[in-house]
Amino acid sequence: MTHTLTINLSKIAANWQALNRFVSAPVDCGAVVKADAYSLGMAEVLPALYLAGCRTFYVANLGEALDARGILSDVCGSYSDVAIVVLGGCAPGEERRFIDYRLVPVLVSTAMLERWCTVNGGEHNVLGSILKLNTGMGRLGLEPAEFERVVQDPAYLARADVRMLMSHLACADEPEHSLNAEQLQRFRRALDVSSERYRPLTASLANSAGVCLGGDYHFNAVRPGLGLYTSFAQADACGLGLETAVELHLPVVQVRNLPAGESVGYGATYRAERDARLAVVAGGYADGLFRALSNRAHCWVCAPSGAGGWRVPVVGRISMDTTIVDISAVPEGVVAEGSRIEFIGEHVPLDDLAASAQTINYEILTSLGVRYKRHYIRANPS
Repeated sequence: MTHTLTINLSKIAANWQALNRFVSAPVDCGAVVKADAYSLGMAEVLPALYLAGCRTFYVANLGEALDARGILSDVCGSYSDVAIVVLGGCAPGEERRFIDYRLVPVLVSTAMLERWCTVNGGEHNVLGSILKLNTGMGRLGLEPAEFERVVQDPAYLARADVRMLMSHLACADEPEHSLNAEQLQRFRRALDVSSERYRPLTASLANSAGVCLGGDYHFNAVRPGLGLYTSFAQADACGLGLETAVELHLPVVQVRNLPAGESVGYGATYRAERDARLAVVAGGYADGLFRALSNRAHCWVCAPSGAGGWRVPVVGRISMDTTIVDISAVPEGVVAEGSRIEFIGEHVPLDDLAASAQTINYEILTSLGVRYKRHYIRANPS
């Protein structure tokens, strides 16, 4: 049976427009489209975002950047109004390709900065470069002390044509966490140092959750990723009106009866206390339904009328290719072979599924398997 993942491109475009309105001009609202647009398909998502007005796209590495460039070249022809920013910077030997293809590197270490200076030298990359500062994430970026040393030599940064300072928030999804304010303070201090010793730099700090922290975190550019594809608690609290652009309905392979006292699945982790009716669904951990959802997740059976339905539990361990759902509460005849059960959608928010798996919505999205046939909904179907 066909596994179908439905992706609403018009909702992705509308989510970007909502975020763009929220940050207000002249803040540039970009779009993080790494990992094949969070597994939803870069080839379809990028044109939708471009047509919605987005002009800055963030990817993870050179391969993704070249893919994005090819996709966008087909959409906008000249490519002159688009910036593709590579968050992981350029590996040794890649510098010339960044210049040739007008890609913007995020320089995340002094070694990468030195290499970029050597190659960039007199023939500047058209769109310059971005320098990343670690303000508390402890991942990529120069430490504040390293930045202080580097900025002592303005000519050095000029050779690298550094135009923006970037950092990344570690706890933006916890608005009350003290590290948010600490990172903001460190970031502002570095910008002040740059203005004194090099030149004023544009700045980018906020991801989707960071956008929701308010205008102090927006600076000149924001980098929403998750918020393009789904809503989340902070966005709802801000009244952003984001919508989940993904729906997953999986087909029923078999309906079967389970006598009281019998078990289902590997390890016999679920045993029926009373007679039960089960639906065996095509889709398992090879398709992004984590084993951690076993005996924890709930899905949704829609009523035949289309109004209302039944919330039903996943029972037993999820297998590689199948998931078992207890449909005892659903009237007989509603669920049959070929029926589809909602795992992500209007009645099963992505956040709820992630919570059941004790993970985050990012991981659920990016793990949706390659076996799904992706069905795209457009505002104006061709």
